[in-house]
Amino acid sequence: MSVKSASIRAIVFDYGNTLIPYGPDALGYCNTCLARALEADYGAMEQSVFEGLCQRARMMPYEGAPPLYRETDWRCFLQEMIRTLYQKQVSEPTLEALLEVRRKAFIDSVRVTDSEVLVDILQRLSARYAVGLVSNYPDGAAIRSSMQQLGIADFFSSVVVSGDLGYVKPHPLPFAQSLCELALAAHEVLFVGDNWLSDVQGAKRVGMQVVHIQRWTPPELFEPQPGDLQPDATIHHLSEVLPLLSLDSTGYAL
Repeated sequence: MSVKSASIRAIVFDYGNTLIPYGPDALGYCNTCLARALEADYGAMEQSVFEGLCQRARMMPYEGAPPLYRETDWRCFLQEMIRTLYQKQVSEPTLEALLEVRRKAFIDSVRVTDSEVLVDILQRLSARYAVGLVSNYPDGAAIRSSMQQLGIADFFSSVVVSGDLGYVKPHPLPFAQSLCELALAAHEVLFVGDNWLSDVQGAKRVGMQVVHIQRWTPPELFEPQPGDLQPDATIHHLSEVLPLLSLDSTGYAL
């Protein structure tokens, strides 16, 4: 398969492990920050129980047969976590403070070693196409703040985050919301993402062309299944999107 670039009017990206790395180190940092805040408020915890709860929060959207793909509500989940770890109820001010700790930890965990390259690629693409983002993450404010910190927010005319909608990819709602905000049909959009289930299957099912990027390994690893749809292209670095769109390294048409 190959990308049919003539019909493309917008490029929509996933965020974690597509535009930015978000692997075990980043996840570990976020968990550590939250654990320290909990222990400061409530005392020592059983670390293995805490880690298990964090893992469950990440995988809850994919539970069930078939899965409902409902995004984890971290406000409710933190309340459950504190009841499980400490047999206590959390006050509203403490809950808000813990949510802010988690948000700041995510923003601080985002490290892009080649941020100049990322900015350059997005600048070249946004000169010719609408650019959007559809990300699975329970906190939309964290994603948007992270994009601002990286200096890439202004390139995006649409940002859709699962935490704002209540559903994660591959549910069709995040993709439909992106298409609505871009005012485009699915066949006019090229989606670039790393996760086989959330990104490749989700975007293909709604009719988008899809580029599967395999630069980093996603924390939620879903193996291909019989009957899965195939991506239109596979790349290992974001810069490879340019030639797929018949653009040279400067962003001009070949």
